[in-house]
Amino acid sequence: MKNIFIYNFMAVIAVALFLSSANAFAADKNANVNLPSFKVTLNGSEINNSYSKYPLIVYKDITYFPMTFGGCRYLGLETKWDQEAGLEINKTNISYPFEEYRTNQKNSTEYTALIPEFNIKINGKTVDKSNAEYPLLSFRDITYFPLTWEYGVNEFGWDYHFDNKNGLVIKSRNASPKPLELVDHLHEEDRCGGFIVQGNYIYYTGNNGAIYQAPLNNLKNNRKIYQLPKDTYFGEDEDIYVKPHFNHRDRKVIFSYSASGTKGMTYEIVIKADGTTMEPVAIGPFIAPEVSEEGFLMYKSKSSYETDNYRYMITSNIKLDNDPHKIYKLNKETGKITLVNEKPAEAFKYRNERLYFVSDDRMLYSLSLDDETIKLESSEPVYQENYEVLGKDIYYINDKDQKVYKEGDTNPLNSGETGEAIKLTGDYIVLNFNTTLNNSYRSIVYDKNGNVAFILPRKMSEVSADSNIMTYFDEFYKKVFLVKMR
Repeated sequence: MKNIFIYNFMAVIAVALFLSSANAFAADKNANVNLPSFKVTLNGSEINNSYSKYPLIVYKDITYFPMTFGGCRYLGLETKWDQEAGLEINKTNISYPFEEYRTNQKNSTEYTALIPEFNIKINGKTVDKSNAEYPLLSFRDITYFPLTWEYGVNEFGWDYHFDNKNGLVIKSRNASPKPLELVDHLHEEDRCGGFIVQGNYIYYTGNNGAIYQAPLNNLKNNRKIYQLPKDTYFGEDEDIYVKPHFNHRDRKVIFSYSASGTKGMTYEIVIKADGTTMEPVAIGPFIAPEVSEEGFLMYKSKSSYETDNYRYMITSNIKLDNDPHKIYKLNKETGKITLVNEKPAEAFKYRNERLYFVSDDRMLYSLSLDDETIKLESSEPVYQENYEVLGKDIYYINDKDQKVYKEGDTNPLNSGETGEAIKLTGDYIVLNFNTTLNNSYRSIVYDKNGNVAFILPRKMSEVSADSNIMTYFDEFYKKVFLVKMR
């Protein structure tokens, strides 16, 4: 059987879909199948057929794999079932953690499966079943789909091979998330302690106020690098510690925390390259701004950006009646503050050598730092500063319908679901949605070229990225995952 596998260069994968066997398989025929005697590995995860509810099966010397809801998405496929149209299988960048569907009862080596008669489409093309040598199979109410070289390589773009030592090895092209078992990681109800990835390390919040650094290739070798103070608002006798928030800045990891017992004072701490930390610096938000001689409010907690000669900042003049916040620049040599543009702005983001901001008309603008000209960047109003810029693309939540758009496209992203949050992390944009439709997603990640890099049907939070590595908290599984973008 193995020689036939090698000779024909065929591996078969199953695409699973929960179906009503009573309705869907009116003209079924029987097929004798058996469990494979060789090892099968999918995206680095070895399949345990002996105690799997949906084991791999072999029919006519061809291996079939069961794709459950999670299984097909683990390999970058999505399925759609319609009672009249049949089964549709499409290659996407969907991702899903590996699920074994383990049972306590050991499987037999031989079984009887069914050969159903419904129609099937792969990537929009109808499959001719009239002379199918390897038909669809139904086993334990799961549809098993045979995949020849044409399907595996040409349609789904997978890499796979077979040899006597390793058995069948399949690698799909979608990014596959792997759970991270962080030692002493803080978990509270449905949330987890903050974390961030930088280089070959992950930094995270532990129990009892600890902050750890751990190498990604050896998470057990973690070390404590900082001790957070207790939140004295709850009293010194209570073991309640402040909660840190991690961020990247200038290729450094920074975390901040607010201490309720000190009237909400916020401190910021830089983690150096060797894992040691610098002294805490008070940054607000309750630090009153200083006032310049001209009457300008010198905020420490509002947007700012510095060049060699100027510091760009948000401010207003208290000597003028009802003066709105705008973008000004401070000459670092002379100390003179001058207005850059008349458009009101409460905050800005530095992207692509420009300052992007939402003005009082809710439209998005950008300011050139070369000639200080203003450019209108959005065709629709932006909802509550919810926008981001990566490369040549601008993503924003429309203030009119709360949907997410890529500037220049008239149709909203993700089947028109409303947006929840937009975040830039590393070279990726992370979009979170309020999903209500069957064919929509909870989280979509775009790369700097505007391509979809990663899709999840669940919400990603605490997302951080460095190079092609992204870590996130899966709010369904309540676990931290790492994914290497491809």
